Amino acid sequence: MRPRAKFWLESEDGTYLMGPRTLRLLLAIKATGNLKAASAKAGFSYRAAWARIREVEAALGFSLVESKSGGEGGGTTRLTAKGEAFVERFQAFLSAAEAGLQAAFEKAFGVD
Repeated sequence: MRPRAKFWLESEDGTYLMGPRTLRLLLAIKATGNLKAASAKAGFSYRAAWARIREVEAALGFSLVESKSGGEGGGTTRLTAKGEAFVERFQAFLSAAEAGLQAAFEKAFGVD
């Protein structure tokens, strides 16, 4: 037996902001430097990926990514400095939340 939980962020009014899937998209952008490749890797259509990024950026009030139109080799998309910091903070939050969940589970059920 093990605990499972899904953590996400909401705006103050309760609107969904970001969760594991959006995190996967941002990490894929960081890894590939290309939104088309990143969206496919994270399970988004290209259009849905752009929409998701813009929605989160609007709620946060800053840009997560910056893009350059491509020529021969295609365009590039990368995380901004604030985007990188936000991803790192969200990952730290997830790690701490999962550790807290595990500790609560062990306290309630003991360790086998």
